Amino acid sequence: MERSTYRSDQTAQSVTVTGSDIATIIPHMIQDLESDNTNLHVPALRRLLDIILDNPGNYELILQNRIIPLMNKFTGNINQNEEFALSTTIVHLIGVRGAIEDKTVLVEAATEPLIRMIHQSDEKISKCGSKALGDLIEENEIIRHSLLSTGFAQIVLHTLSLGTQSQQSSSSSSSSSQTDSSIPIHVKNGILDVLFKLIGSSQNLEALSVLIPILEQMKTNGEQELKNKAKKILGLLSSEGITFSSSSSKEKDERIQLIESEKIKQGEEINKMKEEIEKIKREKDEENVKLKEEIEKEKKRADETEEKVRKVEQEKEQEKQEKEKKEAELKKLNEKPIIAIINPDPTDIEFADVDGTMKKISKKLQKWNTVSLTQVMDHDIWSMEVMFNNTRNAYAAVGIVRDTFNIPAGIRPRTERPQTDNIAIYQGQGLDDGHAHYKGSCTEGNTGFQDNQIVKMELDFGKGTLIFFLDGTQQPVYFQGIKEKVRFVIAMEYAGSVCTIRSLKKLLAPTSGHVANEKSVQW
Repeated sequence: MERSTYRSDQTAQSVTVTGSDIATIIPHMIQDLESDNTNLHVPALRRLLDIILDNPGNYELILQNRIIPLMNKFTGNINQNEEFALSTTIVHLIGVRGAIEDKTVLVEAATEPLIRMIHQSDEKISKCGSKALGDLIEENEIIRHSLLSTGFAQIVLHTLSLGTQSQQSSSSSSSSSQTDSSIPIHVKNGILDVLFKLIGSSQNLEALSVLIPILEQMKTNGEQELKNKAKKILGLLSSEGITFSSSSSKEKDERIQLIESEKIKQGEEINKMKEEIEKIKREKDEENVKLKEEIEKEKKRADETEEKVRKVEQEKEQEKQEKEKKEAELKKLNEKPIIAIINPDPTDIEFADVDGTMKKISKKLQKWNTVSLTQVMDHDIWSMEVMFNNTRNAYAAVGIVRDTFNIPAGIRPRTERPQTDNIAIYQGQGLDDGHAHYKGSCTEGNTGFQDNQIVKMELDFGKGTLIFFLDGTQQPVYFQGIKEKVRFVIAMEYAGSVCTIRSLKKLLAPTSGHVANEKSVQW
């Protein structure tokens, strides 16, 4: 069995090594490092690290013994083992001790280890690295400039572009090596935390514009925590005027021009080759056959080029048609619905125009009555805003009714069947202080509305939800599972009560999100 050529136990204590000792020890260590016996590598690397630590600035030691090329044997083998850790540490120490005038480059010696810590599968170490780098960013302008100018954005892009391991998978396999296809979620969280601090404390952020597309994807498709952080970072970049410019259309035009140029060039080459063929044909019939084959190949290339041009033109035409389709859909979406009601009791309910857009429902008698709008809804996103007045502490309600149910005169929507099985409502402060009612059940959580407050209902058939807003604040209790035709309803009790319908419209996208203490009531 091959043994080490020097005494490894000499490293057990710190001793002074003279120049003559080094000249004797180094060749033996290099012999051990070049050996096929892997058991000799780690002790030799540790001893070599001690010698380099104790001999700063001794470049002859490094150069004469070809230490750096020798380290490539271990650093080039990308395995997370002791040999890799020790060899990269030696190379790092040699690099950071040298004379470097550019502080932007020098400071990478401080940031690179922290970035590697963030990418570790051990979540505690990763968070420690994230916090340390974030503190350096806030404290040191040179750190910030170095990260923005030496490729940190590409590291972030690489990390965020990989798939995300589940938290359970990440914690249960912390000792295993990460693959290129997935990464623990705490790593992405740490990277986003560092990016947030960098943006918040730096200027000249144009280098980070490359991250906008992946952040946009995370904002809609990532884990909730990643979504929230992506939204905040995009908000900061937007406030600084940083945008991502896509040049796909320009690139296609350039591709077309290039293809056309190649086609002309190939045509000229074909003509030139034809002349050569005619000349050679008179000399050698055998070579003439080969040249004809070359012509056929060139013709095939020309046909392929023409086909490429045709495909690019088809793509542009398809893009144009899709744009026209979206514009038509947007125009249809902006068509204002007509606001009208189904009046079950004309002796009590009056309906009037306010200003050509808003409408007013007034009560003359003291009794409950429920009216619905004539607009039937079964797709898209609908929004209606109302405001109540003179309702005596908001003895009123808003909600939806099944289109198949005809509301009779004089009913209160929450008291008896069949209306309780067909009408879902959100009540004013005077009625259970804002509870949601449906099918005889009462769900607490919403704030009851009062007179002179704007109450908005947002009905999203894509999600099957009815969500309420009070003066712009989303309420936590909402209805879900709505997949049939419905109409908006309004209910009031006291004479003199007035409900002003401020707007009824379709939305291009929902305005609702997630709020604290959410509760859903099944429709």
